[in-house]
Amino acid sequence: MARKTFIPPQFREKYSKIMGEEANVFFEVCRTKWPKSIWVNSLKIRPSVLKKSLEKKGWVLDDLFHENAFAISGVERPGGSEEFAQGLFNAQEKSSMLPALVLAPKKNDLVLDATAAPGNKTLQLACLMEGRGKIVAVEKNVERFKSLRFNMKKFGARNVILKRMDLLDAKKNNLFDKALLDAPCSSEGLVRKDFEALKNWSQELVEKKAALQKKLLAKTIELLKEGGEVVYSTCSLSPEENEEVVQSALDAGGAKILGFEFAGMKLRQGFRGYNGKKFDGSISKCARIYPQDNDSQGFFIAKIRKTAT
Repeated sequence: MARKTFIPPQFREKYSKIMGEEANVFFEVCRTKWPKSIWVNSLKIRPSVLKKSLEKKGWVLDDLFHENAFAISGVERPGGSEEFAQGLFNAQEKSSMLPALVLAPKKNDLVLDATAAPGNKTLQLACLMEGRGKIVAVEKNVERFKSLRFNMKKFGARNVILKRMDLLDAKKNNLFDKALLDAPCSSEGLVRKDFEALKNWSQELVEKKAALQKKLLAKTIELLKEGGEVVYSTCSLSPEENEEVVQSALDAGGAKILGFEFAGMKLRQGFRGYNGKKFDGSISKCARIYPQDNDSQGFFIAKIRKTAT
């Protein structure tokens, strides 16, 4: 069902060029609500057990790409359920589940969740680590930190250490085995959730976010041990916030792009160039997730290893 979605003329012009022949399909998908999906909190309950319980209530759950991940239908407000209140699952869009899965932390890793609130991906990391190891979840904003703290308590994520601070003020370099930087962005991908998500969008906003993202990625890489890995992601499809940010890390030295595959979602390669700028060939190993490919939100993912400079 098409909705009345606000799409700024400048956004339409930009993405008409980026999407080319697919532009009309892209804009049409942007006007539709994305499908519901959940991540089961396996710290509290086995996914198969929760699935059976919810199906008895009339919910329809279809397997996605991980045993904790389900597409759901047959329920209007999953967030209004008792199971949600108990922290047995988290409502999460399926594309946004990929960064934590691509990072694939090990059980005893020391992991940084660099800009963590409200904690959707923090929960994923905790589940993937089976509640072991340590996750340091950092959030600067006071109100968002409150939501992060509330959610971690609800989810029972005991291996998470919460830090309310600006990541850019962090001092202990060469510390973490792995890091997730789901960076603050222009939030273009949220247009399928909120028809006014692009109300404050502008090219100036994109460039402002990109400047911050470059600083955050550089700091995150500093905080990693040599050989450590970071997954950088945004819910934006703007090359300024994605390929150009990754290119800045390559230009600084001490970073290598890693390829990855992901069964169950169509991934497109990162751009090799944009607006006359050429990017390192390895940036094609990054992933662009288009809403028209997967009936999802738009997303970008890069996996980077810290190397000797």
